[in-house]
Amino acid sequence: MLRRLRLRLAASAGVAAAVLVGLWLKVEEVRAPQEPPAVGLGQAVDQGRTEITPLSLSLAPPERAGEPGRLLLRARLLNLTGETQFAVFGFPPHPPELAAGGVVWPEPEVTLDRDGEVLAQLHPRLAERVTLAWQLPPDWQPGPVSLTFQRQIFKLRDNLYGMSNWLLFQPAGRMAITPQGAP
Repeated sequence: MLRRLRLRLAASAGVAAAVLVGLWLKVEEVRAPQEPPAVGLGQAVDQGRTEITPLSLSLAPPERAGEPGRLLLRARLLNLTGETQFAVFGFPPHPPELAAGGVVWPEPEVTLDRDGEVLAQLHPRLAERVTLAWQLPPDWQPGPVSLTFQRQIFKLRDNLYGMSNWLLFQPAGRMAITPQGAP
C-alpha cells in the first residue's frame, strides 16, 4: 500500500511539473516578441482597423527645388471596420515604419492618389490607393530598406471600462526591399 501511494505521488508530481513547464513555455512564447512574418509587394497585411497592400516602393525627385528627394510607397488601403476611420493607422498613429541601416525614419506623409490631398479619413469597405512619402535623409545612400507594419488589437471588453476598445500594437509583417530607381 505504501508503495502504491509513492507511485501515485510520483505520477502526480510528474503531471504537475509537466503542466507547469508547459504553462511557463506558453507565457514565454507570448512574452518574448517573435520576428513578424515576411511581406512582399501585392500581399495584404491586416493592421486591425485597416488592411494595407503595398504595391511599389520607388525613389522620387524632390517636389520643389532645394528640398530632399522622397521615397514613395504606393499602397491600397481598405477599412475593415463598419464605420469611417479617422485614425487609419490606429491611435496613436502607427503607419508603416521605414528603417535603413538600422535607423528609423520619421513618419511619412499619407496622400490619396485620386486627388493628391492628405488622407484624413477612410470609409468602410471602400478601397483607396494612397502614397506614403518619406523625405530622404541627406546622408542616405540608395539601398535596401525595411518596412515594418503594425497591427492594433481590438478587445471586445477591456479590463478598465468593460467596453470595446482598440488597444496594443504588435508587428504584423516586415518587408525588406530595394526601392525602384536605386542603383
